[in-house]
Amino acid sequence: MKKDVIISIRGLQESQGESEDPITLVTAGRFYRKNGLYYISYDETELTGLEGTRTTVKVGPDTVKVIRTGLYPSELQFELGKRHMSLYHTEFGDLSIVVSTNHIRNTLTDDGGELDVKYTVEVANTPVGVNHLTLNIKNAEEGAICQ
Repeated sequence: MKKDVIISIRGLQESQGESEDPITLVTAGRFYRKNGLYYISYDETELTGLEGTRTTVKVGPDTVKVIRTGLYPSELQFELGKRHMSLYHTEFGDLSIVVSTNHIRNTLTDDGGELDVKYTVEVANTPVGVNHLTLNIKNAEEGAICQ
């Protein structure tokens, strides 16, 4: 069954050993389990620069896939210890990127939980930084947002 949830998304980028300030976005979305996989979906807003795009995060036991549809379609695959190439659409044009996943921690249950992914990004065979993405899922009925 699909549930209305509050999603707290925290992103941190490191480039050349320097960490940028973390970015946190809190948004409403949907959360459900289908065929043994968890799905987290939400609409992007003007704040993310991806307005008109829907993001769906598909979480399996050992993999995470981020699928964007709409104005800025893309698909990123995260699998521990593996590299995956993707075409990433942005408002400035398309980029061919490679993501290498260093860490995945999934504590999702049917009631919500947390997904934590750390990965390296390469553009044109050049490492451009390490990203750390954390999604915290809370039932919207609880009225609480976990940071």
